[in-house]
Amino acid sequence: MRVVSYNIQYSLGRDGVYDLTRPIDAVRDADVICLQEVDRHWPRTAMADQAADIAALLPDRHWVFGPMLDIDASTVGADGLVHNLRRQYGQMVISRYPIVSSRTLPLPMLHTGSLANAWCCALETVLDTPEGAVRVVNLHLTDISRHNRMTQVWDLVRRMHDAPIEGGARCGTDPDPAAQEHWLYADLPMPHAAIVCGDFNDEPHSPTLDVMRRAGYRDTWSQATARTSSEVTFRADPAQGAPHDLRIDFILANDGVQVVDAEIDGECEASDHQPVWATVTLGRT
Repeated sequence: MRVVSYNIQYSLGRDGVYDLTRPIDAVRDADVICLQEVDRHWPRTAMADQAADIAALLPDRHWVFGPMLDIDASTVGADGLVHNLRRQYGQMVISRYPIVSSRTLPLPMLHTGSLANAWCCALETVLDTPEGAVRVVNLHLTDISRHNRMTQVWDLVRRMHDAPIEGGARCGTDPDPAAQEHWLYADLPMPHAAIVCGDFNDEPHSPTLDVMRRAGYRDTWSQATARTSSEVTFRADPAQGAPHDLRIDFILANDGVQVVDAEIDGECEASDHQPVWATVTLGRT
């Protein structure tokens, strides 16, 4: 199973051009695609519903969108009728396999006064793959401070640990036997096997990633047998507080997932980040 994680920067390429087809073409061969910074109804992206547009570009896939920011963008016409519209920004998971369930997990936020900040979240999905059920969690941590990132990963690893104990989105049996034929009324899975990916806004040996390691999540790229690809997922950009090249985007896996290989696409120019790929198989390491 090939998994890719890509912060698409709402389709803004390095050339300053918005073009949603470029980041999607770069990752369309993956079995599971985890995207961050997907816009819905923002002026900067011409009020496009990028989640719907991405789905149209990949019509043979299952998908779910999880907003980490959801604010009002409604308008009221001269006749007094409300055109209800939500301005959203968040993560999207696209899969060749059915997405059995999903939920958006809000992550802790610190109030920063006049310094711009916003909610972050992790989009948790459960996929029904030919190898069995697996959790795929797609996140975007804050860039505001390491202290805030630490509170976010502490909260996340607690939720990840508790999830299989709590169970799936629905448990038990329905009194109507006919209802058992449908996922909605079945005992839904919440497997141990888990993949966590996304933009961590922190480097491999940071305390942020150390929390994930101590919780049992391994960096797939570090485990790759022959790392001949780029080591950079975010190029130096002093204007964005990055004085040197960084590796801040990851695909992590717990012991229910075996790593076959991993790489970073250093050539893609469709965003200010680079796609991160991993080939994995399910089963205890």
